[in-house]
Amino acid sequence: MENIEKIIPGSNPYIVGVVSDTHIPDRVVELNPYLLDQLRSQNVQLILHAGDIAVQSVLKTLETVAPVRAVTGNRDIFLSGILSMSLHLEIFGSKITLTHGHLGIKNYWLDKFAHVTKGYVFERYQKRLERSFPESRVIVFGHTHHIENRWIGEKLYFNPGSVSHGDKLIPNPYFGLLKFYDDGRIEACLVPLTGAAIRNKKWELIR
Repeated sequence: MENIEKIIPGSNPYIVGVVSDTHIPDRVVELNPYLLDQLRSQNVQLILHAGDIAVQSVLKTLETVAPVRAVTGNRDIFLSGILSMSLHLEIFGSKITLTHGHLGIKNYWLDKFAHVTKGYVFERYQKRLERSFPESRVIVFGHTHHIENRWIGEKLYFNPGSVSHGDKLIPNPYFGLLKFYDDGRIEACLVPLTGAAIRNKKWELIR
């Protein structure tokens, strides 16, 4: 595995916030109104964005909470010269890959067809990610808008869903948390964002 960024943790555990598929402004004009406060309350020290960012200002806003690492998704044509399709980190010895999950335009259209004909199937993405990143202990991905938190053997497949809106199976927006410990343990959880919904591309508080 090439070009691994080794993170030097400042605490134990080292807490990473994970977001994906913000889709600003193509599907909503701004970030979920509760997201930044939620990330701060969890004391995240790093934020990973798994793509479909759309505009760079989203990353600058997230950087007001913690440093950000991000990759391009299929909607990020204006960021393709700035961000890569995948990046690799190492925290307390655990190798992490961050990717959107579509891994190119050919796979994107194959997924579109499979999704229409068969619906969401986790194994379709898992097999592709395993082949592409066999050395990674944690693979963080997005694209599907469907939350996943699955250990298969010694490998964690982690998808925080969309921080704007989920899919038909799980419509709620989510973000994720990863906690890395110096003894090699990793804790992963998914956090629902409640209290607001998108109406006409704007957030409306739910009372």
